[in-house]
Amino acid sequence: MAVTQEQPAAYEDAWQARRRWAYVGFAVGLTGFVVLFGIPTDRLGLAALATGFLSIGLLGMGWRAWGRMLLDWLPFQAVLLAYDYSRGFASPYSDAQMAARDYPTHDVHNAFGLPLQVRAPIDFDRWFAGLFGAHDTTPTQWLQGHLHPGPVDGSAIPWFAIVVSLVYSSHYLVTPVTAVVLWMRDRLEFRRWMSAVVTLAVAGLTTYVLLPTAPPWLASTQGDLGGPPVLRLTSEGFEQIGLRMVGSALTLGQHLVNPVAAMPSLHVAFATLAAVFWWSRVRRPWRFLLPVYPLMMCFSLAYAGEHYVLDEVAGAAYALVVLMAFGAVRRRRQRKSLERSGNPSTPSEPVFTAST
Repeated sequence: MAVTQEQPAAYEDAWQARRRWAYVGFAVGLTGFVVLFGIPTDRLGLAALATGFLSIGLLGMGWRAWGRMLLDWLPFQAVLLAYDYSRGFASPYSDAQMAARDYPTHDVHNAFGLPLQVRAPIDFDRWFAGLFGAHDTTPTQWLQGHLHPGPVDGSAIPWFAIVVSLVYSSHYLVTPVTAVVLWMRDRLEFRRWMSAVVTLAVAGLTTYVLLPTAPPWLASTQGDLGGPPVLRLTSEGFEQIGLRMVGSALTLGQHLVNPVAAMPSLHVAFATLAAVFWWSRVRRPWRFLLPVYPLMMCFSLAYAGEHYVLDEVAGAAYALVVLMAFGAVRRRRQRKSLERSGNPSTPSEPVFTAST
C-alpha cells in the first residue's frame, strides 16, 4: 500500500519539476523577445502569451484541464479581439492616410459622419491649467516645458523617461496578467474581471465612434494647439537605456491603431479598474499603493503628449461607472436570491468588495 501511495506523489513531483523548468524557459524566451522586438501590444500576441503561461501550469493534468482553460478564456478573448479589429471603423482616416501618417484635423468626419473633436479638449485643459495659475497653456505643454530639456533626438532625455515609458507600456500587460492571476486563484473572480474588462472596452469603442478626438500630439502637429509644440515622448525612455528596438516597436504599434481614439483614455480606465478591483483583495498596508498606479498613468500620458486631462478624467469615470454598475447588478441578484429563500433582508455589501 505504501508504494501505491508514493507513486502519485512521485508523479506529481516529476511534473512539478518540469513545470518549473518550463516557466524558466518561458521567462527567458519572453525576455529575449521583449529586448529584440519590444513589448507585445497586439491582442493575439498577448492572448498567446497568457495561453502559453497557463498551459505550462496544466502540464501533466491531461487534455481535459487544458480544454476547460480554453473554454474559460476564448469567449472573452474573442470579444476583445473583435474590439481591436473594429477600431478601424471608428477612425476617420483612410488606409493610405494611416500608412503615410497623414492625419488632418480640419473638416474631418468618420464613416458615420461624426466630426473630429479638436477644440473642446484644448479649451477644457487650458481652463484646468488656469486653476493652478498656468494660463494660456495646457498641462501637457506646461509639463514638457518644465520637465523635458529639449528635442526628441536622444541628446537630452530626463532621468524619469524610462518610468514614463514603462508605465505607459504596462497598460498592455496589467489587464492580461490580472486575468491570469485570477484564473489561477478563483474562476468566479476571473469571470467578473473579464466581464468588467470587456464592458469597459466596448464602452470605449462606442465613444471612439461617437466622439473621435484628436490627442495633444496630433493637435500640435496640425497647428491647432498653439504655443510650444507638443512632443510624443512615450518611447524615449527605452532609448535612454539602449533598448531602441523596444521603443521602435512601441512607436510602430502606435501608428497601426486609430490615432484619434483618445476620448476616453482607456490607459487610465484600465489602470483605475485594476486599482479599484484589487483594493479589497490585497492586505490593508498595501492598499494605499494602488492609487499610485492610475496617478502615475495620468502623469505619464499627459507629460508624453498622449492624452488631455479631460480624456483621463473620462477614462477614470468610465471605469468607476462600470464597477458600480456591476456592483449594483450583483446586489440586486443577491437581494432576489434572499427573497426567494424567504430571507428578505437586504445585503449590506459595499460596491467595491472582493466579490464585486
